[in-house]
Amino acid sequence: MELVEHIRITRVNAVKLLRRDSSISIEGSLSIDVFFLIFSAQNRNSQEADVITLLHTSIYYIEHKPPSLTVSLYLKDFRTFDFEFQQLEQCQAVVASLQPLSRPEVHQLYAFNYTPRQKPLTCSDYSGWLHALPESWRVTTVNRDFKICDSYPEEVVVPRNVSDDTLKKIAVFRQSGRFPVLCCLHRKNQGALLRSGQPLRGSGQKYSTDDIKMLNMCLTGNRRGQVLDVRSQSTAYHHTNKGGGTELPERYPQWKLVYGDMDLPTGIMTSLEKLMTVCSDYASSSNWFEKLESTGWLSHVHKLMCAVQLVVQWIDTDDGTSVLVHGASGQDATLAVTSLAQLLLDPQSRTIEGFVRLIQREWLDAGYPFSNFHGSDRNMKERSPLFLLFIDVVWQITHHSLLPQITQQYPLSFEFNDMFLHKLFTHSHFSPYGSFLYNSALERVKTKLQERSYSLWSYLLEPAVKSTLVNPYYCANTTVLSISTDVFVVKLWTWAYVRGSSTSEAPPPSPEHNMVSALRETHEKLLDKQAQVTRELEKLQAVGREMLADMEVKGHQPDIDIKGDQPIMEVKGDQPNMEVKGDQPNMEVKGDQ
Repeated sequence: MELVEHIRITRVNAVKLLRRDSSISIEGSLSIDVFFLIFSAQNRNSQEADVITLLHTSIYYIEHKPPSLTVSLYLKDFRTFDFEFQQLEQCQAVVASLQPLSRPEVHQLYAFNYTPRQKPLTCSDYSGWLHALPESWRVTTVNRDFKICDSYPEEVVVPRNVSDDTLKKIAVFRQSGRFPVLCCLHRKNQGALLRSGQPLRGSGQKYSTDDIKMLNMCLTGNRRGQVLDVRSQSTAYHHTNKGGGTELPERYPQWKLVYGDMDLPTGIMTSLEKLMTVCSDYASSSNWFEKLESTGWLSHVHKLMCAVQLVVQWIDTDDGTSVLVHGASGQDATLAVTSLAQLLLDPQSRTIEGFVRLIQREWLDAGYPFSNFHGSDRNMKERSPLFLLFIDVVWQITHHSLLPQITQQYPLSFEFNDMFLHKLFTHSHFSPYGSFLYNSALERVKTKLQERSYSLWSYLLEPAVKSTLVNPYYCANTTVLSISTDVFVVKLWTWAYVRGSSTSEAPPPSPEHNMVSALRETHEKLLDKQAQVTRELEKLQAVGREMLADMEVKGHQPDIDIKGDQPIMEVKGDQPNMEVKGDQPNMEVKGDQ
């Protein structure tokens, strides 16, 4: 069924946009087309935008309780819009139109119909390995055509001494064929960070000697490795009864197993839904902070931070400890832990382009099922907020705290700002770009996504757009970062979650932010001017050296006394008396010269 066939009403006049935080309402008209809901305000003196345009796929939930004339739209980016109509039939027609339009099939999404106003930059391949690999590692194409694992990319990094035939055997022993692969290496001690699916040992205590040998090849020196199972011990035991499980200590004596105690995606999703409800009622709730705590969302943020810090502590030792991270499938919390660990270990990941590479490699290419988890199709049963949880933790590490007793963690060490993080979150749920569509690299290749849609990365890295995403306080920090995991450090990202009916795409910059941005712009202009003056000076110096060389060729024999870097030249007789100090010659002409 075509999307246009779902539209029951195209325009409604005399519609009021209600504000939950005040008694103010804005009257206007509401229009519905195939992809957008458009509210056009009639009150030009209002402080709201004259036109509010919403992608249908940004709608998470529609609430209408007859005989009420109010329709509430709860968006995936935490905004809430309440529209009041004149007639019940109008309400019902709008709801009947928006329900199917907000849940289209993937091939019906706006991303396949969008054309940018300006031709986007050519999109680079951001899935490649950033650093040169040492001799002990190699890139394998054992998964060419996605034959071994349909959620892995075609190229992954594994120990050099592990053959492709061995990898095929190990894939059978790991869930979904997700055999251990390298995420990154510590720059100094070569400690390895790996991820995989859970071992399929089941209650029968099965094991794979090839799997054991491969993991032992990833160890540095005589140190034991660490396995972080992101699940709780009870959840891992439950999966054992279903054929999964963890590494048996007696079979992996060189590896120590630790549980991350993170909740299942379904539990985290429940907390997020509670958070959406609490944040939408921010203005009218008297015990709002108690309700916020009851959602459990900040507890999930804290657990993820603790797991990540544990991984970084293990790897960042003098002789390097290798770490394997997995849960059940290795496609949810596992990716959050490994990507955050790389953010703390690798300074390049803290730049805008480096972070884009990280998202591409550790989320898109590593098989995080965005279409299923973010509901970009009609399947709403598998929703998971792990990507948002990841973005939230990045914000916890990078944000600027205004309270002196609550020190921010690393606000200067990241090139990107809050707006960049928020854009990644929103575009992963609804976007005119196709980068976050589908569940794996295999699906994106099969559907020829790159040919049929535009890349979000080409848009974000355009100079005009990128300049709005830069942290003006940024100062490159090449050290490994260690984050605080004290409970009081975890804060609610208020601007992202308490949105109301806001029409702004970014938090308003503070006066300090504007001042620093202006200073940075002035500094860059001065650097350009300095480079220009330096070039002009070098040209003048070159001309001076040529003049001296010509004088020597023509038979003049100047007496040159060189003192340090400042030559003093005295020419006797009828020659000019010239003393050169630094770059400023003083010339006195005598006689006929």
